[in-house]
Amino acid sequence: MRQPNPGELVYRVVVEQPVSTQNEAGESVLAWSTYATVWANVQALSSRETYQYGQQVGVMTHKIMIRFLSGLTSAMRIVYDSRNLEIGQISELERRTLQEIICAEKR
Repeated sequence: MRQPNPGELVYRVVVEQPVSTQNEAGESVLAWSTYATVWANVQALSSRETYQYGQQVGVMTHKIMIRFLSGLTSAMRIVYDSRNLEIGQISELERRTLQEIICAEKR
């Protein structure tokens, strides 16, 4: 796999990590905080429709290429163009200089 030209990393994406906070009732709730903002190459791979909890849900997968980001895990998510992408798979490429991330967006 070749290293991308810097001109190919043209989209700004935000990597968010889950954090636990408390609401007004003192209950623990999930929130998201920014882990990093990076340049990326984003490509749509496929889309399909499925049923989840008895409702039809559209799922679109994306391949995102970024420079290596230490600490990136599948528990995090990527925000791209106001869309939340769940990280499914992370592959390290080019001797840890790049990461290829396969994400799913549910609509």
